[in-house]
Amino acid sequence: MSEVGAALRAARTAAGISLQGMAARTNYSKPYLGQLETGARVVRAEHVTAYESALRTRLGDLRDRLTIESVNAEFDDLPGQLSSLLLPPVPQTRRGDHTGFATTDLADAERLATWARARQWGDGPEPRRAVVGWLTANLPRLPQLSADSGNDRALRVGAELADIAAAMSWDGEDMTAARRYSIAAAHAARAAGDTELTAAILAESAWQLLDNGRPAQGLEVIQFAQYLARRTATPMLRLTLAELEAYAHGVLGERAAFRRAIVVAAECRAEVAESEVRGTAADRCLTAATVGMILGPRRDWPGPGQQWRLLGHSYRDLIATRPDLARIAFGDVRAPLPRESVPPTMSAISSARLQLMLGEPEYAAEQIVLALSLCEVRPVGRTAARLSDFLHESAEFAAVAAVGEVRTTIRELVAH
Repeated sequence: MSEVGAALRAARTAAGISLQGMAARTNYSKPYLGQLETGARVVRAEHVTAYESALRTRLGDLRDRLTIESVNAEFDDLPGQLSSLLLPPVPQTRRGDHTGFATTDLADAERLATWARARQWGDGPEPRRAVVGWLTANLPRLPQLSADSGNDRALRVGAELADIAAAMSWDGEDMTAARRYSIAAAHAARAAGDTELTAAILAESAWQLLDNGRPAQGLEVIQFAQYLARRTATPMLRLTLAELEAYAHGVLGERAAFRRAIVVAAECRAEVAESEVRGTAADRCLTAATVGMILGPRRDWPGPGQQWRLLGHSYRDLIATRPDLARIAFGDVRAPLPRESVPPTMSAISSARLQLMLGEPEYAAEQIVLALSLCEVRPVGRTAARLSDFLHESAEFAAVAAVGEVRTTIRELVAH
């Protein structure tokens, strides 16, 4: 039992409150609270706050004993921190008019979200600075609002801005901030009663976990999202979640589950082709998540690529046994994206890396040649990082003449 967890248990029992009673007062489940108190889960500041509110007393000394967790621990516990989303939203009591947002303030926030969405994958610091500035000033107000108090508009725009901040933090390798904003975004969307937006935000959080090498945690978050949106999911949302689920199962080596998810994704893709993009906050979140999957984070590759080793065997097994599904799921028919969202250079590099996983090195080399022809200047930044990914991931095909040639060109252009 951890020291802080034991202290929480002692405070609860001293007040004569059972675990079930504490669950009712905090909106955390009884098993989850038991894990906190026994040390099976890491106790965080928000847990101490929940106990303080339930016990109506300060537990300040516990805060002094809380340690700063590593990025790994932060992400490993993300599904647990999101588990309360599976419970119905608890109606909040409006605490005075000062907690609300003026109509003009909301209009300004919505314009900020639109402006930042269009620039969230750029290299300039202005979008992140503006979004984080708004969240710093207004995020503490959101938990005091509830949709039944007429504040669903404020909760939605707050959720979208927090989702943008999470994506930009992940893009800049600030994983702790990404986790914090993802949780805030999901809870704000859930408080607004918007399960579709909540699930879309969780989809982006799941991708961050998968990209960070945590497929088991990512799969758990995907399943949260699928459960929440089981009645309201659009074809686009179902498609995104099915593709993410397939990715997670593929990395984990669960081939049967991988194939089932691919079948669902193929069915959803046909529906997406016939549906309209409505331009809702959920649609914007899903588009941003899809763009993020293609672009990858703005980082230099730290070592030999692992993507083809982790996922390639599942893709290649699929294309060998069900080429029809592979063509539908990973062929040229993709989810609709605004043309300006993904530069043609990055789209070609992404296609090349996919072809490596499918065991098609010659076609992969053709896509890299196309990408390089589209570069007006020497590749830098994100483009250089993704070319470096290809260089590492294509090592097993270095003996293929076309691949060997593009690998030499990449080495000359991208000096690490």
